[in-house]
Amino acid sequence: MAIKNMPLLVAHRGYPSRYPENTLLGIQAAIATGAQWFEFDVQLSKDHVPFLCHDDSLKRTAGLDRPIMDLSAAELASVDVGEKARFGSRYVGTPPTKLAELIAWLETQARLHAFVEIKQESIDRFGLETVASAVMQAVKPALSQCVIISFNAESLQLARRMGAGPVGWALEDIGPEAVKTALAFKPEYLFVGDRRFTQAHAAFQGPWRWAVYQTQDPRRALQLTEQGAYMVETDAIGDMLPALGIA
Repeated sequence: MAIKNMPLLVAHRGYPSRYPENTLLGIQAAIATGAQWFEFDVQLSKDHVPFLCHDDSLKRTAGLDRPIMDLSAAELASVDVGEKARFGSRYVGTPPTKLAELIAWLETQARLHAFVEIKQESIDRFGLETVASAVMQAVKPALSQCVIISFNAESLQLARRMGAGPVGWALEDIGPEAVKTALAFKPEYLFVGDRRFTQAHAAFQGPWRWAVYQTQDPRRALQLTEQGAYMVETDAIGDMLPALGIA
């Protein structure tokens, strides 16, 4: 029987099942497999330079038990985020990726689109205005290819006022107040975890598109799409695309 809907897969943090997460190296590897959408996280350095990074601490990716917000951009240039704990010496010498560096590359890739996630830890440290301004300034050259996303709804509303196009709200809560917030500012995308998608999809009725994170199971990706997901994030983009016959 023919499959009615094929999932639109998003490379979650690049290609972290095989490459260091949130690095230009990993993102380029994901694109080489056929991905057209990718997602990454952004934290600010001590001097307010946006870098690709999920955690507030560098311990997991660099073995350095310090918050990224405590280091300047110059200091971060010598940090190795090759994830030695996972990959051994394979990616030794991989530096943290500046958002501006990623955007400069993205400008040369007209068919690609990115979800740019503003992280709460940087907001808590530096404030909404500082973080949103730094991110929006960095993505400006490729703004038409970027969707700003966050768990923080206020940061998305501020990004819109600063010129952002589509935005995506990642849901922590799926109760009535969250529904009210979504209906008030109408993000173009709603993000939710795999296990809560069915409940969230039923509760949040609106004009948005649903993005679900995350799965490495092709059958689950198909199931989520049939249930109403527009996009499905995966850590294993290079395995998922051929398994689904997409690449």
